[in-house]
Amino acid sequence: MVTLSLLSLCLLSLLGARGEVAPNFNNCKDSFFRNTPVSGLNIALPTPPEPNPEDLKNPEKCLSAYNAASPAYICQRNGNHNYFATLYDRGRRIPLYSAYEMDIKGVPGREGSIVYYEPQLVHPDLPPHQMDKKGSLLEIKKYNQNIGCSERSPQYRQNYKLGWSQALDDNFGSYDRGHLNPAGHHKEDASKATMTHTNVAPQNPKMNKVPWNQYEKKLKDVLSAGCSKMYVVTGVVPSSTWVDQNKRVNVPSHYWNAYCCTDNNDKPLKSGGALGPNTDHNVTEYNSVTVLETELRGLLNVDNNFNIFNGC
Repeated sequence: MVTLSLLSLCLLSLLGARGEVAPNFNNCKDSFFRNTPVSGLNIALPTPPEPNPEDLKNPEKCLSAYNAASPAYICQRNGNHNYFATLYDRGRRIPLYSAYEMDIKGVPGREGSIVYYEPQLVHPDLPPHQMDKKGSLLEIKKYNQNIGCSERSPQYRQNYKLGWSQALDDNFGSYDRGHLNPAGHHKEDASKATMTHTNVAPQNPKMNKVPWNQYEKKLKDVLSAGCSKMYVVTGVVPSSTWVDQNKRVNVPSHYWNAYCCTDNNDKPLKSGGALGPNTDHNVTEYNSVTVLETELRGLLNVDNNFNIFNGC
């Protein structure tokens, strides 16, 4: 007979491995310098409330993103591997930042196009890896069938649930889907993993294609020179502007980037970053992440607990 203690250990093991949307970044903390996530960025809006849940059958199980905390901590998983970390603002339906280790030596690439979604933003019991829209809808359909969520209720339908939990492809209007973790900083499967809607936010097309694109290339080709490792965090500054009047997807006022360059022993060699308004204006570069943090504290309206890197 299996003992109670052994059964408990098995259960804990299953719980620890279940899912990549979690209360923390424990499953992908190696995306951060010294395994330490950004601190003090407590600016996410609450998860949007579902309208009229009292009229629905079994809403505690059937509603999209039920009982979901905001922000969501996503270990971006494609296949069986976690590639980077994203802090996702459920209320604004945009990522607040994505953190990753740049592939310094690899040939930059752009694998695929932005087609993936995060099923566990819909229901925590769905698969833990990125899926395209067809696959995501199929998983929601199977969940509805297993739990008994009748799609005669509009709020239980597959497209509604997916769109309630995160931004969809057609929610960006005239804006580009601007990468936070750029595909060009990785190769092959890691590049492919960046092609998810939880890693993009509305970005002015002129900014995306010119000044920000130029900075991303400089970060890869120039600023990483002499580094053994390059830890990167790219984020946005939310604003009072939304893509449409329904206030589904927020338009950031600024994009920002921070990097930490280390030697073979993970000792910091240099840090820096960049900040630019989400327009066609130029990007301002910084030779110290400390100076960048000072600028961001005012824009983000956060206090001195805001810290991008631990000791870089």
